[in-house]
Amino acid sequence: MKKAILIVSFGTTYPDTRQKNIAAITRQVRALYPDAVVEEAVSSTIVRNAMKKREHIEAKSPTEALESMKKQGVTHVAVFPTHVIDGIENHRLKEAAKKYAGAFEQIAVADALLAKPQDYEDVAKALWESLKEEVGDFPLILMGHGTEHAADASYAMMEQSLRAYAKHEIYIATVEGSITIKDVIARMKSGPQSRQNGKVLLTPFMLVAGEHANNDMAGGMQDGEQPDADSFAGKLQAAGYQPECVIRGIGEYPAVREVYLTHLRQVTKKLFCDLTTENRPGILYGIGVGPGNPKLMTLQALETIRSCDLIVLPAVSKEECYAYRIVEQVCPEIADMPLLCMPFPMIKDAQKLELAHKRIYDAMEDYLRQGLRVGMLTIGDPGIYSTYMYMHRCAADAGWEARIVSGVPSFCAVAARLGISLGEKDEEIHIIPAAYDVRESLGFHGTRIYMKSGKKLEELLRVLRESMQDKESRAHQDIYGISNCGMENEQVYCGLDELEQAKGYLTTVIVKEHVVQ
Repeated sequence: MKKAILIVSFGTTYPDTRQKNIAAITRQVRALYPDAVVEEAVSSTIVRNAMKKREHIEAKSPTEALESMKKQGVTHVAVFPTHVIDGIENHRLKEAAKKYAGAFEQIAVADALLAKPQDYEDVAKALWESLKEEVGDFPLILMGHGTEHAADASYAMMEQSLRAYAKHEIYIATVEGSITIKDVIARMKSGPQSRQNGKVLLTPFMLVAGEHANNDMAGGMQDGEQPDADSFAGKLQAAGYQPECVIRGIGEYPAVREVYLTHLRQVTKKLFCDLTTENRPGILYGIGVGPGNPKLMTLQALETIRSCDLIVLPAVSKEECYAYRIVEQVCPEIADMPLLCMPFPMIKDAQKLELAHKRIYDAMEDYLRQGLRVGMLTIGDPGIYSTYMYMHRCAADAGWEARIVSGVPSFCAVAARLGISLGEKDEEIHIIPAAYDVRESLGFHGTRIYMKSGKKLEELLRVLRESMQDKESRAHQDIYGISNCGMENEQVYCGLDELEQAKGYLTTVIVKEHVVQ
């Protein structure tokens, strides 16, 4: 078997956005499939000609790329489109692949970004989590391409999914589809009074931020000029709004790239079924990176990270991943390693949590089947309230080798920073997840450690205050807290009054009982 992956994009004449989006996907595919031939193709004849004339780049058409693979003796081909919807371009690609069915033992085309109902939910989550900090409280308008094909309905469905997930005012307008920017402005004008005017964020809902993003959307505004009257920004400005443009293709968001790659994996795990697992079985590592100070990372953790083929980050992007930010300070080479961003939902609904965890594990197992060493980073230690352990059990139950690389737990680092002992002689130590009901813990003797108190900190402090109404209780207990222990924004708190100022998910609270002689 000689395997190949053909990455097909419409293409762009803007080199910078090509590198940030299309090339980023290609690099990730090459890293994840080192034993496969990986080629790129540009489906637009106009773009190919422009690339040749302006940049002297001989981009291949999908047919030319398939011919090249045929000459190289490829037997199994996975065609990987980066199209957003299953419209005209994607259908042309599927027809081209059909014509080559007899040229290879097997050829299969992966889905476009929006193909199945679950895709809309996944993309909505990926996009909103990537954009929400920039959007803030303002309306968000995404610019889609649009098409005369029936798949144009995908944009309205995507808008509904985004609104359902984000609970925010979000619109999608298209350049060439049925929903125009005029339609969106009319909807905004008829909406809540608070949204009649003011700032509006504009950004592309396209793989790249090329011609359409710079001209049809921003209209020159990105260069500090007044936007063209016919552009999205110009029409919003004429309607009394203050448009702000984010010129960024959706391929720049790791979480969106992961949705694309999920579609590729669904094809390759069937197509490339005789992979190298017998020669090199996949291994899953749960790697504890400590509480925040990179100097507290273990040598074993660093060694394991460097040996991995793929690093899994439990976040929507590397920028939002605490564990990644710790590692990059002492292991800069992680910036060039393939990353799989898989945000874990912070919910308590057992059924929904089980489904979400299973989908994440299934994505990781696809790489184990390829014989890759997969390392999932986790702050602190993987064995202490870590989402990694679900992945570990699934992998072990499925027969994969799964290993835990221990890290320094946050509460040990907190105690060291405070200069206190957690337990001596016969003193008990209790570790309590503060996200759940903590009232039962009030009767525990010794030292009580409340982990990851951030989101429930206000409730925790109220319970602790209620338990210390009498002087005797106050005299026999000391209360400490640290937020972001070992990080640049570390904050230390002594007593309940100071803890009232604490913020952040990574807040550890320690209640230490005095020993009464």
